[in-house]
Amino acid sequence: METIETVCQFRNSSYLFIPFRYNGNNAYRSLVDQLNNHTGWQLAHDKNLYMLKYVADKFDSKNPERCQCFHFVHKKAGEEALYATTPHFFQNTETRFTFLLKQIHLYCFSTGVGILAFEMQFTENDPMWIATAEYYLKKVSREKVVPLDKNGDPLVGKEATLLDLTKELTADFAKTLPLDFFFYANPSTERANTLTYLDVPEQEDYAKELYYLRRCYSEDFVYNKNPEAEQQEIYRAAREITWGISPEAAICLARPAGHESFVHDVFFKNFNQQYVFMYVFLLHQKYVLFMMLTQLGIGTYNNLEVLEEHQKRLYEFENDFVFSRVTEVPQYQNLYHRLSEAFALKAMFADVREPLAALSELRKTANERKQQERDNALDRSLFMLSLLTFFSALMDSFNFADSFFSWFCPEGAIKWIQGASMMLVFVVFVYVIKNLISSRKK
Repeated sequence: METIETVCQFRNSSYLFIPFRYNGNNAYRSLVDQLNNHTGWQLAHDKNLYMLKYVADKFDSKNPERCQCFHFVHKKAGEEALYATTPHFFQNTETRFTFLLKQIHLYCFSTGVGILAFEMQFTENDPMWIATAEYYLKKVSREKVVPLDKNGDPLVGKEATLLDLTKELTADFAKTLPLDFFFYANPSTERANTLTYLDVPEQEDYAKELYYLRRCYSEDFVYNKNPEAEQQEIYRAAREITWGISPEAAICLARPAGHESFVHDVFFKNFNQQYVFMYVFLLHQKYVLFMMLTQLGIGTYNNLEVLEEHQKRLYEFENDFVFSRVTEVPQYQNLYHRLSEAFALKAMFADVREPLAALSELRKTANERKQQERDNALDRSLFMLSLLTFFSALMDSFNFADSFFSWFCPEGAIKWIQGASMMLVFVVFVYVIKNLISSRKK
């Protein structure tokens, strides 16, 4: 069994991401305050060196009032320990896949979505071994891991899933702010995304290794070479660096031979800082879209209030987190674009925006209904006013005929004139009422 001292010679790094959401008024600031005051977590001030300023400024933790994401690291992360999976068959041998748990990261976004990341270093550098290990580890609610003692033996009674470990690490916050892990997935189907860096020797082609690693496939899967898929899913950023990308994972194969200074001193550091944050940034977009689609349940398409709130949240999300260009550095921007395509973010945005197409129609219908109600109220008022006016006009016409025509008409004719004037008022009243009724039907 490998010891910690032996593990340190290997050059690989892997991150496994577990999403969650938190709801409630001021939930974001409440969670950040709890983490800041917690003895187990420490705020990390990341420097997004290669991102454009309008993006990087939103994640500047030294400006907490404007910061849209805070990154915390568990303080016990320095106490590195070896873990192992439950035994599985690999190359016809019962094998425990072992890894060094290096750090635990927690990213809190203002959208109400958070991501916890386990940073691991595997004890083997064999691509198939790592791909198979991640095949099991990504099933975070089913695969159990166990810490190992100094002799490499499992500690009795310490077995737990990575999801169990996540809940244990966040238990203090869940007491006051419930956390919903994998809120978009059915129980027992949770699958974590992974991001991995791996040193590989020089060889002509890495298609097979990338096939298994970018999908987190075990050796039991049959290799299916597909040049068309490889063109979309494999990105060669430099002679020494090749990326494999899928909806569930990203793998970076590095060939350090002859370029150790760049690969190990520069790129490896950037991978664990800049590239990890880029991946988290895009994962966050995917999980927020999942959350919005989950919240748009049955019946909400006809609920104007719900759709307006949905539109407001979507606008704020796009304004703060959705950018087509995040950097002027080609290798970062190209990878960002490839990852966006792998996550199908464009198609998901279309799904999220679809209910909003009904919003204008609902608003139009609601406005028409309100206008109809106002018109009906006005018609009723006019009818009552017309009715009052009718009786007043009758009296006025009766008195006018008596006072005016009595000067030059005989007394018997005045009654006929009064009757005629009252009849005229009645005809005008009927005409007005008819017009009111006709206008309501139009």
